[in-house]
Amino acid sequence: MDHSYEKTKEILEKAGIRPTSQRLEMAHLLLSKDQHLQADEVFHLINEHFPHASRATIFNNLKLFAEKGVVGTLEIKPGITHFDSNTKRHHHAYDEETGEIIDIELDASLEEQIFESLSQNFQEKTGKRFTNASLVVTLKGKKN
Repeated sequence: MDHSYEKTKEILEKAGIRPTSQRLEMAHLLLSKDQHLQADEVFHLINEHFPHASRATIFNNLKLFAEKGVVGTLEIKPGITHFDSNTKRHHHAYDEETGEIIDIELDASLEEQIFESLSQNFQEKTGKRFTNASLVVTLKGKKN
């Protein structure tokens, strides 16, 4: 995902975010590649390039980016949020051994079948319907 500053600026403006120089730099670093970072990791990434950036400013902008859809959020473990720079429709595989989160895509028709089946099963068991869902597959075991 190669983002120029102009593309990054367009993304922020389209999301209704005023592209200050600090927000532009932060978004550019986050969106430069597909990654799943926790807030502290984002802070350290930004701080490598801008050592005077405050933790509060970075966290507030990160929250704003997530609220406006510039980055996605993912909670693999309760209370631990990862910020996902890939905002296209996709799912995740989580490797328990390494902690790595891998983006996975599904064929549209297969995805529809899976979610229809899951939705029906969920409704039968809970009486509720879900409207927006994504899969997280947890990988266990050791590499050969």
